[in-house]
Parts: sequence; C-alpha cells; structure tokens
Amino acid sequence: MTTETKTILYAEDDPVVRLVYKQCLEKAGYHVACAPDGLEALKCLHAFVPDLVVLDLTMPRFSGEEVLKFICNDPLLHDKPLIILSNSSEVEKEYQDISGRADKYLIKSECTPAILLEKIQEILAGPPVESFGQVNGSIKDSPIWAMFVKDAAGPAD
Repeated sequence: MTTETKTILYAEDDPVVRLVYKQCLEKAGYHVACAPDGLEALKCLHAFVPDLVVLDLTMPRFSGEEVLKFICNDPLLHDKPLIILSNSSEVEKEYQDISGRADKYLIKSECTPAILLEKIQEILAGPPVESFGQVNGSIKDSPIWAMFVKDAAGPAD
C-alpha cells in the first residue's frame, strides 16, 4: 500500500531555521516548499494547495498575519491545517484574534524540529479511529440514524 507524499508550505524568514526544519521534514518523507517571506508564501498558495502550512507571524514583505488572513478567507485553503510558529508568548491569543481557528501554536524558543515534526504527524494522521466511536457514540444513537431507520420502515399509517 502506497501513501501520497504530503506537501507542507513552510514560511519562515530566517534562512538557517528554514533549512534545518526543511531538512528534518524532508527526511521524514514530506515534500516541503519554503517561502522566505509573506509575499513568497502567497505566491506558493496561489500555485498549489498544501496539505499543511507552517507559518511564522513576523516576516518581511507581507506579515504572517496577512498570509493568515488570506488563508482564512480562501475557500480552498481555509480548512487546511495550520501551525503557527512565533517568538511571541501571546501567539495563541494573536492567532485566535486573527483567524478564529484553533490548530497548533508553537513558540520558536521552545520548539525543535522534532517537536514540529511530531505536531505535523499528529495533525495529518487525524484522530485515532477507535476514539471516534468513543467520543461521538454509536451511529445508532444519532438522530440521522433514527431518521434512516424510520424512513426504511416505510410510511406510517
């Protein structure tokens, strides 16, 4: 069984940080497109739809906030997973204020390539199959199932 290689857009203005994280993600099997600033990130987002975006909020030539607003307003991108990397300790609040979404927020000084890779793997893997039934209950408990069973029984007299 083969799996499709996932594409990650990594927008980071620091060339050393960008290279180190890119190499780690590629070694793990991801295709990584890098953008050194907000303008290049927007160009990438016009050229292809990544499976996940890693975004620095403080970048030249369009900030990460501007890129984030673009992502949130684009119908092809607004549901894509997004990880924010920032130097700000207020990153979660800033991100919520900008996007209203909740994915992952990582503070650069506390993040390593291994931590970022772990978060990406968690997001792209989705929730474990066994947790779906436990969290959402049985399908037979859902109102939709009850409607289906009632309709299958035929019209009431």
